[in-house]
Amino acid sequence: MKQKIFNLLDKLQLNYKNYEHKPVFTCNEAKWVEIPWKRVKSLFLRNKKATKYYMVVLEDDKRFDSNHFRHTIWENKISFANEERMINKIWVKPWHVSPFALINNTEKDVEVIFDTNLKNCLIWFHPGQNDNTTVLEISWVEKFLEELWIKFKYLEL
Repeated sequence: MKQKIFNLLDKLQLNYKNYEHKPVFTCNEAKWVEIPWKRVKSLFLRNKKATKYYMVVLEDDKRFDSNHFRHTIWENKISFANEERMINKIWVKPWHVSPFALINNTEKDVEVIFDTNLKNCLIWFHPGQNDNTTVLEISWVEKFLEELWIKFKYLEL
């Protein structure tokens, strides 16, 4: 999947830099990876009936308030998607979630929600594997998602 992501980034002429490192499985472990710019986490969520899916992207040390989020998006209940749903929707397991994984979302039914604090930032994501980190401007991530026909927006999280 990494090469598929890089091929699309290159096709779109988006500037990025990739770093290889030992595998990391949590945001806490990622703190020891010495890469500049904002570390973020990507959460894969679903509504109660699993008819809507969301990928929430926020700074890795920011606490996610699920009650605030569900009220903001007008959902009665929000929960984390389990591993089976994650694999079916974006073909990755937990600890590998990032907007790059949406290259596999053929249904185009996952909406990305970025925290407003990330606007105009350089951020980093795993390109489908947790022993690599790819750094790019969030505006390039937007272009990547637009090319995939994936909806996204910014909310105060």
